[in-house]
Amino acid sequence: GLGADAFRFSVSWPRVVPGGSGAVNADGLDFYDRLVDELCAHGITPAPTLYHWDTPLPLEEAGGWLD
Repeated sequence: GLGADAFRFSVSWPRVVPGGSGAVNADGLDFYDRLVDELCAHGITPAPTLYHWDTPLPLEEAGGWLD
């Protein structure tokens, strides 16, 4: 292995809440649940970033962070 003991990853807002608000995508949450479980199983500390330039399209079309 690479000898890494931590892994930083971004949580994709569109993957988890595709419309930007409202309904949550269960498959999107499951992806991150499995990722974190696998990292922990290998002794790697997960370090999620909650927002990293990934805005759902409906929010971007409404002006994004400027509106």
